[in-house]
Amino acid sequence: MVRLPYLTALTTLFSYGLLFAFGHFRDFFRRILDAGKSSNLKGYAPICLGYEDFYTRRLYLRIQDCFGRPIASAPDAWFDVVERHSNDGNKTLQRTTKTSKCLNLGSYNYLGFAAADEYCTPRVIESLKKYSASTCSARVDGGNTKLHTELEELVARFVGKPAAILFGMGYVTNSAIIPILIGKVCGEQSILFVFSFSVTCWTNVF
Repeated sequence: MVRLPYLTALTTLFSYGLLFAFGHFRDFFRRILDAGKSSNLKGYAPICLGYEDFYTRRLYLRIQDCFGRPIASAPDAWFDVVERHSNDGNKTLQRTTKTSKCLNLGSYNYLGFAAADEYCTPRVIESLKKYSASTCSARVDGGNTKLHTELEELVARFVGKPAAILFGMGYVTNSAIIPILIGKVCGEQSILFVFSFSVTCWTNVF
């Protein structure tokens, strides 16, 4: 396990603490300045309460340009990010015509299937024509297909186990399924091989 340097942890906590303190400081003076103003919202419940509203206004809006970045190219390992600017302290963001080339470190396109690849792309198109698009959902909702069964049998043979389970999303496998299947006391005979595969990945296996 990688240990977080104390200096990094300290400066991060200090930054959040500073924003937290100044946010409450500004809210205090806003209540004083707005005390004399009439409100026509009496009797209505506020949309956001407590720290949720505080976090949105005083922390998230200040750095929201770091999230939800629109792109102007295929979601490959490198892509073009649309630059944005704000005239109201980051409450709203306006797109510009400029783009920046950035390294993709935060998407589900692990193997690059979403971009044009000379090996994968033709096989993806062939698979889509033959099998159509995937269900893009859990099998209890979207149904079980022939591809699910074939891939599970293939994986079981590959790892030398009697059976394998296929999931369309790794997060669900890690957070919910593995703790259910494998407990603190788990013998060798009861261990099932849990195989997490992205939807785009298993679509291209065949």
